[in-house]
Amino acid sequence: MYTKQQIGKELKEQLLKNKTAEEIGAWAVATYYDRVLEIDSSSGIRKFLLTLGAMEEGEQFVRSYEELEDIANRLIAGEDVKL
Repeated sequence: MYTKQQIGKELKEQLLKNKTAEEIGAWAVATYYDRVLEIDSSSGIRKFLLTLGAMEEGEQFVRSYEELEDIANRLIAGEDVKL
Protein backbone atom coordinates (compact mmCIF):
# COMPACT_ATOMS: atom_id res chain seq x y z
CA MET A 1 0.00 0.00 0.00
CA TYR A 2 1.29 3.45 -0.98
CA THR A 3 0.44 5.78 1.91
CA LYS A 4 -0.19 9.48 2.42
CA GLN A 5 2.94 9.62 4.52
CA GLN A 6 5.06 8.26 1.67
CA ILE A 7 3.59 10.77 -0.77
CA GLY A 8 4.20 13.58 1.72
CA LYS A 9 7.83 12.58 2.17
CA GLU A 10 8.37 12.31 -1.58
CA LEU A 11 6.72 15.69 -2.17
CA LYS A 12 8.95 17.21 0.50
CA GLU A 13 12.00 15.72 -1.28
CA GLN A 14 10.87 17.40 -4.51
CA LEU A 15 10.66 20.73 -2.68
CA LEU A 16 14.06 20.30 -1.03
CA LYS A 17 15.56 19.68 -4.49
CA ASN A 18 14.07 23.04 -5.59
CA LYS A 19 12.08 21.40 -8.38
CA THR A 20 9.97 23.71 -10.52
CA ALA A 21 6.18 23.57 -10.43
CA GLU A 22 6.23 21.80 -13.79
CA GLU A 23 8.70 19.21 -12.51
CA ILE A 24 6.60 18.59 -9.38
CA GLY A 25 3.51 18.23 -11.57
CA ALA A 26 5.31 15.73 -13.78
CA TRP A 27 6.49 13.83 -10.68
CA ALA A 28 2.89 13.67 -9.37
CA VAL A 29 1.53 12.29 -12.65
CA ALA A 30 4.38 9.77 -12.96
CA THR A 31 3.83 8.69 -9.35
CA TYR A 32 0.12 8.24 -10.01
CA TYR A 33 0.71 5.98 -13.00
CA ASP A 34 3.57 4.08 -11.35
CA ARG A 35 1.62 3.43 -8.15
CA VAL A 36 -2.06 3.49 -9.16
CA LEU A 37 -2.65 -0.12 -8.15
CA GLU A 38 -1.00 0.43 -4.76
CA ILE A 39 -3.11 3.47 -3.83
CA ASP A 40 -6.29 2.94 -1.82
CA SER A 41 -9.02 4.34 -4.07
CA SER A 42 -11.02 5.58 -1.06
CA SER A 43 -8.13 7.66 0.32
CA GLY A 44 -8.42 10.53 -2.17
CA ILE A 45 -4.72 10.21 -2.98
CA ARG A 46 -5.33 9.34 -6.63
CA LYS A 47 -7.29 12.54 -7.17
CA PHE A 48 -4.73 14.49 -5.14
CA LEU A 49 -1.85 13.32 -7.35
CA LEU A 50 -3.73 14.10 -10.56
CA THR A 51 -4.72 17.54 -9.28
CA LEU A 52 -1.13 18.23 -8.25
CA GLY A 53 -0.06 16.95 -11.65
CA ALA A 54 -2.02 19.75 -13.31
CA MET A 55 0.75 22.13 -12.21
CA GLU A 56 2.67 21.11 -15.32
CA GLU A 57 -0.23 22.31 -17.48
CA GLY A 58 -0.09 26.01 -16.70
CA GLU A 59 0.37 28.89 -14.32
CA GLN A 60 -3.28 28.84 -13.23
CA PHE A 61 -2.73 25.43 -11.59
CA VAL A 62 0.54 26.22 -9.79
CA ARG A 63 0.66 26.07 -5.98
CA SER A 64 3.15 28.09 -3.96
CA TYR A 65 6.12 26.37 -2.35
CA GLU A 66 4.74 27.38 1.05
CA GLU A 67 1.40 25.71 0.29
CA LEU A 68 3.14 22.60 -1.07
CA GLU A 69 5.33 22.36 2.02
CA ASP A 70 2.28 22.67 4.27
CA ILE A 71 0.55 19.95 2.25
CA ALA A 72 3.60 17.68 2.49
CA ASN A 73 3.80 18.19 6.26
CA ARG A 74 0.10 17.44 6.69
CA LEU A 75 0.38 14.27 4.59
CA ILE A 76 3.39 13.13 6.63
CA ALA A 77 1.29 13.66 9.76
CA GLY A 78 -1.40 11.41 8.24
CA GLU A 79 -3.97 14.15 7.67
CA ASP A 80 -6.38 14.24 4.75
CA VAL A 81 -5.47 16.93 2.24
CA LYS A 82 -7.68 18.26 -0.52
CA LEU A 83 -6.58 20.58 -3.29
